[in-house]
Amino acid sequence: MYVNKSDSLMKIEKYEKAISYSNAAIEITDTLPTAIYLKGLASYKLNLLDEAEDSFTKVIEIEGLTSEAYKDRAKVYFKNGDNDFIDDIEIYIKNNPNDNEASILKREYLERREEFEQAINEYSIAIEKNKNDTLLLSKRAELYFKNGDYEKSIKDYDHLLRLNPENKQADKKKNEILFLVNEKSNRNIFIIILLCFYVIYVTISHLILKPLVEKKAVSQIGGELEISKDPVIWILPIVLVLTFFILSYTNSIPNF
Repeated sequence: MYVNKSDSLMKIEKYEKAISYSNAAIEITDTLPTAIYLKGLASYKLNLLDEAEDSFTKVIEIEGLTSEAYKDRAKVYFKNGDNDFIDDIEIYIKNNPNDNEASILKREYLERREEFEQAINEYSIAIEKNKNDTLLLSKRAELYFKNGDYEKSIKDYDHLLRLNPENKQADKKKNEILFLVNEKSNRNIFIIILLCFYVIYVTISHLILKPLVEKKAVSQIGGELEISKDPVIWILPIVLVLTFFILSYTNSIPNF
């Protein structure tokens, strides 16, 4: 009787009264999982998270590893940002692999904690079940980008554009990534060019300029010139580094 009344009150969102009837049922028998579970649900709705967690824990202790309360306790942990969320949601998903809400919760949790590789793996599992789900593909593409996997991100955006060539958002994102990839490539090539320029100068200085200067010094003043005293060798790296940062800051690095 009390359990049925509590359930009815939950349906009309009378959560405080639902807790009262659940408590009445629990007083009769404190091993009745349904009454404890309803109390947990009502407490969660009222944002009484400690009470909700306590209730769901008691239900789990009674019902064991197959208890659906694992999902509800995971929601409490999710709301609190508690690391125990993962353990609970994985136990629940193992027993209820087709529960889409639980899978979404897990993905959102991993995203919120910026655990991108694990989140990508979860999205990949979902995409395997529905390869043309544009929302899942879009989210995975975004996560690939955040994780620095630009090629995989572009691949997902290409997939989205094949599904819908008019997808302006996907096209915009793809072009932005292509621009970043090109910019990074130009920057790396420019760094290599600057390094090669310095190495070439040092080589020329050591193999050509130094012997010529030493020969002239000996013939004219009887002196010696050491390569370490060539000021350009020490000044040139500073000039090259400044050149790189100035061009990079002003977005003036040439395209290659």
